[in-house]
Amino acid sequence: MLVYDAILDGNFNNDNDAKEYVRGIVWGEIGTREQYIKYYVHVDTIHGVGIYRDYGADYYFFTDETGGK
Repeated sequence: MLVYDAILDGNFNNDNDAKEYVRGIVWGEIGTREQYIKYYVHVDTIHGVGIYRDYGADYYFFTDETGGK
């Protein structure tokens, strides 16, 4: 999974906060790396950015759903 180098703490944020976060970031300026994350659920996809919640570690992570940069 191609994951952006940005996370959002799930203890202090909810799904709506994560969606607003995606809308406010210039994702082309954030690096990505291939990662394996075991416990996650898909929240939404906005403008080619996948929003996921890692329910094992309680944070949101974001993926490049466009097939790469």
